[in-house]
Amino acid sequence: MANVLLAFPNLTDGSTLSGGGWQVPLTNLQDRRIARVARTTDCTAGNTQFTADFGKDRKLQVVAIVSHNMSTQGQWRVLMGDDPAFATTKYDSGWMIAWPVLYPYGALEWEDDNWWERTIAEDDRAGYPGILINLLPSIVLARYVKVMFSDAANPAGYLQFGRLFLSPGWQPATNMSYGATLGWETDTAVKRSLGGTPYFDHKAPRRVEKFSLDLLSDVEAKTQVFEMQRKLGTDGELLVAWDPGDAMNLMRQSFVGRLRTLNPITAALWNINSNAFEIEETS
Repeated sequence: MANVLLAFPNLTDGSTLSGGGWQVPLTNLQDRRIARVARTTDCTAGNTQFTADFGKDRKLQVVAIVSHNMSTQGQWRVLMGDDPAFATTKYDSGWMIAWPVLYPYGALEWEDDNWWERTIAEDDRAGYPGILINLLPSIVLARYVKVMFSDAANPAGYLQFGRLFLSPGWQPATNMSYGATLGWETDTAVKRSLGGTPYFDHKAPRRVEKFSLDLLSDVEAKTQVFEMQRKLGTDGELLVAWDPGDAMNLMRQSFVGRLRTLNPITAALWNINSNAFEIEETS
């Protein structure tokens, strides 16, 4: 299991977005309200791309797009560099599938439509909290990021995306302690009629991760965790990847959220500190 990855701050809002063809503005990718989507005019290659310009080199290790409508045949690609034409690049992800394998052999029935590919079923795709996520092996310094999509046969006739997340990342030297939890919470309210019939005010569930880093060095505790809390508070964005090395579950276990509480750093022993995290998915 790879050590948990925490990515912050989101540099998207300080960039200039351009390129592609959009019937709903591309700048909606810079709106934290995920429901305010950016939507392409069609599915042609020229219209399904965009470039982010930071104005100067920035440290980047995570590229993610929260909430998308790409089909199970869709692909995407990330380029980074200091050349706006990308004649030369500092990073090229190559074409990546939008919906990776989500099920191990034997987990699906022969009759399931997705038995062969073992990715998400087409019927489930619309309601799934999908995320396009590219975790680079190390930090890249680049001024420009270009994201391209290939999904010409998308049944919607357009591509749609929620929040864009561009950020450096941090992994602690020692992973989270045993006892960490990952689960769903919901604000769905239940009321009963006089006859006892339940009625529901449905709210979409959200993911919550709770874990503790109990072997933080003084450097990690002060320059990473302490500074992260100062910068983010309980309203700032961060991206958490529970296990970056688990490709099959990366989508399930990764999301953009916020620190629900700011827990103090505890000095356990000389040069050993601990801190508890509680991260709630934002929507």
